[in-house]
Amino acid sequence: MILYFTRHGESEWNLIHRIQGQHDSPLTERGIQMAKQLKKRLKGLGFTRCYVSPLGRARQTAAVLTEGTGVIPEPDERIREVNLGETEGLIMEELPPDMLHAFYYEPQHFNPKGGEGYEAAFRRVSALMRELETEDGCVLLVAHALILRLIRLYLLGLPLEQMMKVHTAGCCFCEAHYSDGKWDLKAFADDRCQSPDYDPERYAYFGSPVPVESVPADAVLTPYSELAAAYAHAPRHVNVALNGIVTHDGTAEGLLYRVDLADHSLSLLGPAPAMRSDGPAYL
Repeated sequence: MILYFTRHGESEWNLIHRIQGQHDSPLTERGIQMAKQLKKRLKGLGFTRCYVSPLGRARQTAAVLTEGTGVIPEPDERIREVNLGETEGLIMEELPPDMLHAFYYEPQHFNPKGGEGYEAAFRRVSALMRELETEDGCVLLVAHALILRLIRLYLLGLPLEQMMKVHTAGCCFCEAHYSDGKWDLKAFADDRCQSPDYDPERYAYFGSPVPVESVPADAVLTPYSELAAAYAHAPRHVNVALNGIVTHDGTAEGLLYRVDLADHSLSLLGPAPAMRSDGPAYL
């Protein structure tokens, strides 16, 4: 079993920092473009089924990703975004300070009135994951920021306290393989395909964590989640990057490079945060 999973593209409520949860808003033009960029990344991966959250922003994204593939997205309630109760519809910055703190740093204590709670959401996500473990082939799953985080907890066997340690950008790429009774998380929250010039048929893209002080002052900011992926795979290494170069607390930066496959020239596209402040909050 090979599972590819992603978050929907940017929505109108994402743009104004309004909490959606199980409420909804349509994708922005940028959100649609994000899905088109991810579609390039998915080309040739050969998924034969697509599970999608019933919410409109996820279904819009899935429609772009499956167009021309012959795969029909299948809505599944188990990956509907977490019910966030009384916080839905509020601007993120309107939350009381203690609730905002719990949201970012103590998810095990984030229980807004009228919400379902993360443990309940984790149970429904886990039920789908166990079902996938009985299947063969390749499956694409299109869901939401919190759902991706819950899937990561399931795959790695992590406690709820680790839920918000990673950034899940819109239309980020995640990949996991299941065999011999266990999951192997190959990629999590990789958003290299959101680079404006992303063209996997011409270029190869890779990143390298570097000391922040060595980043050129005039470098162009480019989304990249290498250190977020490091968090996903080794959450205990929260102070030192996996290659030992950078100490970080989730806000250290990496560099994104591009190699031209035709002439082998190397270009530095710029620095990118591993965990941006615009990521976890806007659901």
